[in-house]
Amino acid sequence: MSLTDLEQRLLAAITAHPYASQKELGEQLGVARATVANYIERLQAKGFILGRAYIVAQQQSILCIGGAVMDRVLKLKEPGILETSNPASAEETRGGVARNVAENLARLGEATKLLSIVGDDGAADALISATAESGVDLSHMVRSTNGTTGTYTAIMQPNGSLYLGVADMDIFNQMDAQFIQSNIGLVSGAALVFADTNLPADGLAKLITHCRDQQIQLAIDSVSIPKFKRLPQDLSGVSYLFCNKDEAAATTGEQEPHAILDALLARGATHAIMTDGANGVYLAAKSDQPNNMQHLAVPAAEIVDVSGAGDAFVAGTLHGLNQQRPLSQAAQFGIGAAQHTLKSTLRNSPDLSHAAVETFAQQHIQ
Repeated sequence: MSLTDLEQRLLAAITAHPYASQKELGEQLGVARATVANYIERLQAKGFILGRAYIVAQQQSILCIGGAVMDRVLKLKEPGILETSNPASAEETRGGVARNVAENLARLGEATKLLSIVGDDGAADALISATAESGVDLSHMVRSTNGTTGTYTAIMQPNGSLYLGVADMDIFNQMDAQFIQSNIGLVSGAALVFADTNLPADGLAKLITHCRDQQIQLAIDSVSIPKFKRLPQDLSGVSYLFCNKDEAAATTGEQEPHAILDALLARGATHAIMTDGANGVYLAAKSDQPNNMQHLAVPAAEIVDVSGAGDAFVAGTLHGLNQQRPLSQAAQFGIGAAQHTLKSTLRNSPDLSHAAVETFAQQHIQ
């Protein structure tokens, strides 16, 4: 439901000072007290103010926990050759799985909070500024003097595929079990929690256990083959496990999608969502029925850069789930978000929107 400029300003003033009088609010906004009274009635009718004392209705947020890093992208001008110098162009942009997912969710219209840790340096300033502009709530971002902001350097082939990735993520070792415990109220108050495996093993275990015990919906992205190993063997408490086929195959020792997903579900995850590039998306859920896997085809797309497409898929799927769509339909939102991002030179397409992914989903939901 849209608000006028004055309604937005009045709601912000009331949120900041819920016990202010109508006269005081009018003086702050430069309007008459009678105008304030009229607009308060409008906000009450629209459900933004609940009764006396101007109790503001709070929208539950999706909480994203994990990496916020500075990405450095080197694009090779010719196919890469190891152990020699390769000509390339370079650029720097914001990144990190949790941060990328959070920005995409905000662009899709979700109220989103990011819990992460950065250094006290210029890279952190740039990350915070760009992420805040997208609409993500960064009020719980931690700036540490004990470490530098994480960096990820991606070397891309001329066709946009990844040639080599190198990461410096040591600062995220501070997001341990104690860190999660210190933010446990934030976790408990979220509508849905998403985490990446940039967290150390004990931090992930603490988060999974708490979400299981408190019945909080938790989604986790495995991120990479080495970081997948940080997840506990018992994944009870993980509502949605996102991974790609290479990561899942290396972790389970299986090669066929059915066997891979069965192995992940056997570890306790409620749903497993596995991407396999142009081969599509595989979905499975705990069920007494055999062969419970679903396969969703991925349409051919113009690829400018694959970077960020996986994070867009996760965000689009979470958006669909938060819109109360079944997983198979939510995943179509995710595929639409990924397809949109593949055509962008940026990790987070500034044109991503709910309308764009919903249109795609409506065209492909069977």
